Amino acid sequence: MGNKGSTVSQENSGPPDADKNHPDNKPLTAEEFTDLSEMKRGCTDCLCLILFIASWICMTILGFIACGVIYHPSLPAGDPARLVHAVDHKGSICGVSDSVSDRPYGYYMPSGSVVCVSSCPSVTNYTDFICYESYQSEADADEFKAWSYVASTVCMYKAKTTKILNRCILVQDDSTGSLTPQQAASSIIGSTNSSILSYSDETSEDSNSYYRNVVGDLWYLRAHIFGFGLGISVVFAFLYTYFLRLPMMLKTLIWSMIIAVQVAFIVGSVLLYQLALQWESDGEKSDTEIWVMKILSYIGFALSFLYFCLILVLCKRIFLAINIVKEAAKALSAMPLLMAMPVFQVTAITIFLIPWVIYVMFLSSSGEMKTYDVAGHEFKRVEYTTNTQYAFLYFLFCWFWTSEFIVAMGQLIIALSVAKWYFSDKSNTGNRDVCWAFKAATRFHMGTAAFGSLIIAIIKTIRAIVAYFQKKARDTHNVILSAVLCCVQCCLWCFEKIMKFINKHAYIQTAIKGYSFCKAARSAFFLIMRNALRIAAVNLVSEFVVILGLLFTPLCTTLLAYLVFVYEMENGNVTGVTTPCIFVFILSYFVASMFSELYGMSIETILCCYIADEEMFPPEKRFADGDLKSAIQIQAEKAPSYIADEEMFPPEKRFADGDLKSAIQIQAEKAQVRPSIDNVKPFSIPQVKPGQDNNDKNHVGP
Repeated sequence: MGNKGSTVSQENSGPPDADKNHPDNKPLTAEEFTDLSEMKRGCTDCLCLILFIASWICMTILGFIACGVIYHPSLPAGDPARLVHAVDHKGSICGVSDSVSDRPYGYYMPSGSVVCVSSCPSVTNYTDFICYESYQSEADADEFKAWSYVASTVCMYKAKTTKILNRCILVQDDSTGSLTPQQAASSIIGSTNSSILSYSDETSEDSNSYYRNVVGDLWYLRAHIFGFGLGISVVFAFLYTYFLRLPMMLKTLIWSMIIAVQVAFIVGSVLLYQLALQWESDGEKSDTEIWVMKILSYIGFALSFLYFCLILVLCKRIFLAINIVKEAAKALSAMPLLMAMPVFQVTAITIFLIPWVIYVMFLSSSGEMKTYDVAGHEFKRVEYTTNTQYAFLYFLFCWFWTSEFIVAMGQLIIALSVAKWYFSDKSNTGNRDVCWAFKAATRFHMGTAAFGSLIIAIIKTIRAIVAYFQKKARDTHNVILSAVLCCVQCCLWCFEKIMKFINKHAYIQTAIKGYSFCKAARSAFFLIMRNALRIAAVNLVSEFVVILGLLFTPLCTTLLAYLVFVYEMENGNVTGVTTPCIFVFILSYFVASMFSELYGMSIETILCCYIADEEMFPPEKRFADGDLKSAIQIQAEKAPSYIADEEMFPPEKRFADGDLKSAIQIQAEKAQVRPSIDNVKPFSIPQVKPGQDNNDKNHVGP
């Protein structure tokens, strides 16, 4: 009566009873499976793709209005010259506005305000001044008044500057010798003023010298930095995936980290308790401090025990997770073209950013400069109309949707590639599977990616709005409102993480079964519920693997770069290696992050393929290979031990627990494989008499 060949091992953490009969909560059957490359896929979620394209069209129209190509009275056109050129204290754009069209550069006063000038001073001159227009003539005629105006921040002596984005930026000038502005002012007005700025002190000189050396080192080692950060780091990333495939390597790493965490819990708790006893014997600490330390130690012991119990529960699933991670490493090694996926995503985002940044620059420069008088001091602020603020919000939403869409497309392509690799002959797979996955994703499932990314974009936009109100609450010192908005922000952050997790599994279901987003999300939800412990164990192990990868690749790359940089420093070509090494670490960490995203998606896909493989096929016909196949065979060997339990008792009275109980329940639901369990008459344990043949299936005891 028991179907030994199709044993299914599932988690004992299924959804509520009301959902057990849900059509998306049924395990797959072999009849539903077809080769992924031969599956008749249809275009999914076309409406969302149309909305996505429409959002780009609307963004383009708004961008043309902001650029002035299309006129609309409700949205003023911008002028990026206001961003490129300085704006003086009157709100005029240096070199653009009619009143200062012959003065294209902005020179900064001690207060930070700007005066438009025709050229930036190339040398420091303590007897020549640049002032607001109303003070310029008096400063030119009377040096005493000029220094007084400098103290009042409406004038500034001419200091050596360099031109950066049409602005005069102060630089160190050694031609003045030891003469400081305070000394120059003192000789005229007889006193010094703290408002008069000095740029020739020793600290500034050392600082400028340090920055010049750093920039020089970075420029000289630029080829080495990019070579190590973006080239050698890729080699180390591939080596890391190769190391994970070595026998016992991954198991040793994972279990070492698990044991290390357990030891850290125990040792930390013991040290806290010993410290509490020491404080108690010394009598120098209060009873409250001793009590808090003991409570912390007790909490540590409790966490140690709970962690130990968790590891016991997840033990066999951790072994399964390790095998899945190893299979993911094999998949990435078999399809090295997947490593180009981050490059494709970065290129796509860059192409989108070109027009998006132009539109936003025009929109940012469309504000109106207004002057406010506070306590006798004038300050200026750019203010935007309500329509402009809504346009900013819409552009932000388009950025969220497009960036998440590009990420979703990458996840879909990875899922399709890895699923195709899993359900194929491993010896006949390679980069052509990645090309097939790219074609299938762009032809059939762009709408699904648009649907999932739309959900994340909406959540992110709401979070941005909440962050805006949080800033307003902080500015008004409203503590209660700030606390409430902080809680809302935390809830939205958690919801975003949950939806990203479900989206990822929905894309995997779309890759395997060709579902639309909603059906794929439901199927993914029930799959997660049926296999909660497995997925938790896989995520635990994959998190360890990702962390190790994020450390291994940049550290090894930076160490190798350090050795080369030290050689260059010994030859006198560079003055330091710290900053170049930091840049190498940042670039290599970026590369490691891209590999970790690939790795994480590959691991999740292998897990879902493993579960589908387990549900659809008997052990001898499954696609699992290597250690993963051995894990399935171990599960299959457990079948005979519960066949008798399955035949003798109804589901609610069986002794099977955990995985086996769930397996029996799922087998009972497969009416097309065998008769319903409800139609079988329960019977008691037979008592076989000597010499009696117990092969009679209708024998029900004496």
